[in-house]
Amino acid sequence: MSFAVKAQHVEGRLDSLVQALHGRGQFNGSILVNAGGKMVYEKAYGKADLEKNDDFTTSTPCYLASLSKQFTAMGIMMLEERKLLDFNDPLSKYFPEFPSYAQTVTIRHLLNHTSGIIDYESLGIDHPGITNKEVLDNLIKQPSLRFKPGDKYEYSNSGYVLLALIIEKVSGTSFSGFMEKNIFQPLGMHDSFVYDKSTPRTKLREKAYGKFNDISQYEEGAVGDGGIFSSVDDLFKWDAALYGETLVSQSTLSKAFSPAVLNNGTTSLYGFGWMLKNENGEQIVYHTGGSGGFRTFIERQLTHQNTIIILTNIENSPRMEIRNAIVNILANKPYTLPKISMATEMYKIRNENGIDSAINFYNFNKLRHKGIYDFGEQELNLLGYKLWSIKKIDEAVAIFKLNVVAYPASSNAHESLGEAYLERGDKQMAAESFNRSLSIDPQNADAIRMFKKINNQ
Repeated sequence: MSFAVKAQHVEGRLDSLVQALHGRGQFNGSILVNAGGKMVYEKAYGKADLEKNDDFTTSTPCYLASLSKQFTAMGIMMLEERKLLDFNDPLSKYFPEFPSYAQTVTIRHLLNHTSGIIDYESLGIDHPGITNKEVLDNLIKQPSLRFKPGDKYEYSNSGYVLLALIIEKVSGTSFSGFMEKNIFQPLGMHDSFVYDKSTPRTKLREKAYGKFNDISQYEEGAVGDGGIFSSVDDLFKWDAALYGETLVSQSTLSKAFSPAVLNNGTTSLYGFGWMLKNENGEQIVYHTGGSGGFRTFIERQLTHQNTIIILTNIENSPRMEIRNAIVNILANKPYTLPKISMATEMYKIRNENGIDSAINFYNFNKLRHKGIYDFGEQELNLLGYKLWSIKKIDEAVAIFKLNVVAYPASSNAHESLGEAYLERGDKQMAAESFNRSLSIDPQNADAIRMFKKINNQ
């Protein structure tokens, strides 16, 4: 079979997959697949903005979330090649205001998440509009590290905020300006930009939607760990550049695709801004991203020069299952469609025909179509809290009760039902649910906290 015939066959199967996903409400956005250095598929489905009826296109910028880290890492590598910094420079060189432990943390540690610096998102300070300076000010207040640098891998967004600040200190320009001048412009990435206070809102051409089709938009905040918007068109240019030396030499880039060596001699599965794995002898570098309703994914299979890029503006998009189906298509194997979210389907039916119809739909399909829908415990839990959020507490109780029947051994399911009972004012039923939750898991912190709340009322 010639490459042209094979590519046509692959494109047809890929398009059938994406059409099916879009029809099932599991995909809205753009997908690009590159096989053996040749693009075999690039299409967009659905709307960038439902209210404006704007189509999602392959040039629509999507919020990358943590995919941004690979660009931050590239900025650091470029500055290292220019001998403006060194991977072994201590954090204290750039931020002397940190406690003395900063002398043991290096740029390399920040790049591969082995620094021991706490993730700022766990400090309770994260909010829309948070700035890198706010993150820095709060990190400086931390009296100690979580562990000795290099002892283990622990994903920390803080490290990449600090890397963005280092780029600004060393280059003398803003993180946004550095990315634009040194990466986006040279590669012709005209749809890409860092979204910060200087960014015109007119650049945002899409909205993001949550699991229940509610607007779940990204808000401007810290950059370096995230903050970048891009399109599949532009990410294809980025992918191509990584096979050459337009930005940095291949010897420098190889460090990004090499695992971190820990203090005990073992390795982690993270390089510089890239997650790493070996699958059936294939060297793979990849990353996922998610914020609000945005869900993103990029994978580069280095051995055979295959690339998969997925950008979507709906939370209810199973990226990894979609990725697995694409991999099977490239290998000329059968694939399985991802299961449909039961919570999403029930919410639609509830809005059209009422909660009883939604529950009947659940019971009917659980008996007959278990392979089609996702009946996981989390599904009903999410639906229950969604109904609670729109002040339908009786309906929420009904859904949480359904979950307890489905998962009687789940401490979390009983705890959620107890919370809903308490919100409804039924303390006795709430106490019974919390008791059941704690009998299954005596360490359930939420159940313990809620029990205390009952006793204090």
